[in-house]
Amino acid sequence: MLQWLNRLERTLFPPRCALNAGPASRFDLADALVAQLRPVLDTPHCPRCATNTPDGHLCAACLNTPPAFDQVLAAWWLDDTLKTLLHRMKYGRRPDFRLTRLLSELMAEQLPRWQPRAQALLPVPLHHNRLRERGFNPSDWLARDLGRRLDLPVLRGERLRDTPHQAQLSGRARRRSLNGAFTAPAAVAEFDTLAIVDDVLTTGHTAHALAQAVRTVHPDAEVEVWVLARTPVL
Repeated sequence: MLQWLNRLERTLFPPRCALNAGPASRFDLADALVAQLRPVLDTPHCPRCATNTPDGHLCAACLNTPPAFDQVLAAWWLDDTLKTLLHRMKYGRRPDFRLTRLLSELMAEQLPRWQPRAQALLPVPLHHNRLRERGFNPSDWLARDLGRRLDLPVLRGERLRDTPHQAQLSGRARRRSLNGAFTAPAAVAEFDTLAIVDDVLTTGHTAHALAQAVRTVHPDAEVEVWVLARTPVL
């Protein structure tokens, strides 16, 4: 039914580029921009945190200080196109659900290659102050769309503290500010494998903190992290 509705919608409302960068045929993004996106699976990366590595082996950070999650599944390397789309989605004057749908479609494009094992999805929660300010949680919308596509339940945790914008902090300050910032719902105990869903993974500290909260409820859970984009290490 969902596929039929999507086809009907594409017939009634043909794709048009959200960035006005040229003709679009599959997504609401110019075909030329889609062709420039780089799938993470096409290049060597750490099998745990998905950071780019020369040889595809575990990175030094994961060897020295293993994160609380087991694996990151990232669709694309973050580039200027995705940065622009994400910024418009998050910080526009009002929620733009057309952009949210576009980004979830781009994320879902890589799903068949991931061979995901998750039985339930857990979007990274926003603090209620940030949610009231922004009007919606982008991670929650991504998780809901993926949950419909894969017929997976979406669970919801809680962000206990209104932490500073992570982009403004150093790596050490990020980890410190997020320590104990989340609680996971009791329902995670019902699933052996869960996926934390977020839009971008940079340092991994947010995913690590939420995975710690999951393991507080279910110590033996396998925790994947699904993200639209992974920030490459230059």
